Amino acid sequence: MVDRRCDDAREALVARVANVREWGQLDATVEVRVGTAFVAILEATRTSNAELIVMGAHRRRLLRDVVAGTTIERVLRTGGHPVLMVNTATLVDYQSVLVALDASEASARALRVAKSLGMLDGMRVSVVHAFEPIYKGMMSWTGVREDSVAKYSAAWAREAATELYRFLESNGLADTVRNLELEDGLPFPSIKRVVERSRPHLLVIGTRGHSGVKRLLLGSVAERVLNEIECDILAVPPMSQGDG
Repeated sequence: MVDRRCDDAREALVARVANVREWGQLDATVEVRVGTAFVAILEATRTSNAELIVMGAHRRRLLRDVVAGTTIERVLRTGGHPVLMVNTATLVDYQSVLVALDASEASARALRVAKSLGMLDGMRVSVVHAFEPIYKGMMSWTGVREDSVAKYSAAWAREAATELYRFLESNGLADTVRNLELEDGLPFPSIKRVVERSRPHLLVIGTRGHSGVKRLLLGSVAERVLNEIECDILAVPPMSQGDG
């Protein structure tokens, strides 16, 4: 039964690859492996020395995914390889890229990896950065005038922009970004607002590494992005010990 299923899968994949060759200059080979999906994907990635894993978005399976996460999330948590999650059904080339940046090493690595893969070449690259002015909520509660709160928030935004440009320059990435979107609020809602407003073809985000229970139960911004954002997403995990 296993051999029959493998033969059927291989036959279907060969047919799909033939269709792909008709519209793109791609040289693809087919391999079928038996085992847990994310383990087989990571084994194939290692043996082929792949630089990027491309996966289609899967429907979530409620209770199982609450505990284990989707296959894509498990590949990201355990593999250390950048993953391109394809959500859209169009064959349009990427023309606009949005990078979620928070001045961390994870964000810098995501931007560097996207650039090294050629995903930023000739693209309109924008950055979304979420910031929360300290004491803003307290000022409103204590009766500070609304225009004073607005001036304070604007000053905080300018400071955040300056810090972000310095961060980009220090990582040699200042020339890559054309536009900076500063959002007052929490990271995920801010990212979602900018995605819905600007409709980028690709969103780039870095993920953070965890260990133990934290690694099994990701409550991260990246996880919500993978589950709720509709455009294609390049998710870049921290560099693994085996990476150069």
